Amino acid sequence: MLRWLVNWASHHAPTPEKQAERALNELRMELFQAEQHVLDAQLRVDYYRARLTFLEEVTKKGIEQVSDERKGLHEPAPALRPGLKLTAAQ
Repeated sequence: MLRWLVNWASHHAPTPEKQAERALNELRMELFQAEQHVLDAQLRVDYYRARLTFLEEVTKKGIEQVSDERKGLHEPAPALRPGLKLTAAQ
């Protein structure tokens, strides 16, 4: 019984290699989360940049001209199904 206990303890002891493996997995997860935060921040930056550009154009040119320019850039969206008309689009 004592031999079994010693054998079990030696296999489950927190060796530096096991600790390093555990730390490696944790660091990989933290790196992934940090990269996700960076991607989210880049999306927010792009969003606020676009809003600032839009508002600057509105203050310089007026809402009517900016609206007309934006309508010219976008093609009308195709219908979801033939014959289906959305009431909000009218």
